[in-house]
Amino acid sequence: MRKALLFAPMLMLLLTACGGEEKDPAADLQAQYAAVSSAVMEADVTCHYEDEERVYTLRCDYTPGESTVTVLSPENLAGISATVADGELKLSYQDVSLDAGSYSAAAISPVAALPRLMAAAASGYVTEQSREDVEERPCLRLACDLPDDEGTLYTTWFDQETLLPLRSEISAEGTLVFQVAWTRFEVTGQKAADEPAAQPDQPAPDAAPDAAPDAGPAQPEAGAPAAENPQSPAADPPAQDAWAEADEAAAYAGAEE
Repeated sequence: MRKALLFAPMLMLLLTACGGEEKDPAADLQAQYAAVSSAVMEADVTCHYEDEERVYTLRCDYTPGESTVTVLSPENLAGISATVADGELKLSYQDVSLDAGSYSAAAISPVAALPRLMAAAASGYVTEQSREDVEERPCLRLACDLPDDEGTLYTTWFDQETLLPLRSEISAEGTLVFQVAWTRFEVTGQKAADEPAAQPDQPAPDAAPDAAPDAGPAQPEAGAPAAENPQSPAADPPAQDAWAEADEAAAYAGAEE
């Protein structure tokens, strides 16, 4: 089974203009993530507390307006899920649901980490960008903040060839809080070319057309993240089929070690 849906190889064209003129890779990458309307992802999240560290394996069923995060491990917490929407958390287990209230920027909940990293990738304000290697794979490193998370910095290393997230960090007031090792990323839905992107944690139907200035129309020819559905207008089956299983495994080889 394919573990991750690779972005089309033509995304490398985003790094240079047609005439060889340098473009802004951060803006181009954010445009691709702003076009994602739904995705499934998994990651190992290491939480750094004052007196201990805890590691959780989480699955996130993501949409810009509302995401469901499920704990896969440790075993004693497996099955607990949380809904993240509008800055609020609602925990659930089997048929029991509990409102967990809001999460603050300084003490963001681990279950909110993946949706917030996606929000930063799609529409965060880029404070730093650089090119670095992760497990010998060239990456674009972006550090972003969000308007409703003052003092919190979201940093992700994106594989330069596939645009998949490999590693992330979340820091609050200069202190490392979470480290994220991504192990799965599948795009399952994409906005239509004329559909505006939703603001982070806001339902898409209520978003104003100018609510996300970085989103813009999706550009299939530039290699926007394609959904698995071959009927998707932005999907590029020939380009995706050109990638072998070995290429996908290499993208997450470091995260699985």
